[in-house]
Amino acid sequence: MRYVEKPLYDKESVLIPRKGSLNNVMYVNEPFWSVDTMFFTEMKLSNVAKFVFHFLKSKDLASFNAGSAVPSMTTDILNAMELPIPDTKTFSRFEEIVKPMYLIIQQNIRESKKLAELRDSLLSRLMSGELDVSDLDL
Repeated sequence: MRYVEKPLYDKESVLIPRKGSLNNVMYVNEPFWSVDTMFFTEMKLSNVAKFVFHFLKSKDLASFNAGSAVPSMTTDILNAMELPIPDTKTFSRFEEIVKPMYLIIQQNIRESKKLAELRDSLLSRLMSGELDVSDLDL
């Protein structure tokens, strides 16, 4: 879901599908509300969500399917997964490498949103005839 009045959680998290497309793991770093077909994670250590996200994305979670008709994930399956935690130096280096990438991703998302708003505004003005581009030499 995109917007809600009050978020379920407002810290860095990894969303893991509970039903449906089990490999559709998502990283979130803004207040959110999750649907009931997603698990959300609460990190016990700071700045580990990106590491957990990349670890889970490297796994074929669909192969752990526990459902018959609809692909399903259980907490028992997730809790049984072993997550190798690197030493502090390696973990810090990982965060140092990926953090700038995530900042660029967030900036691109904000820019895309602004461009979509501009497009929608211009398109409605064009369609209503408020904006005339017939004299433009393209």
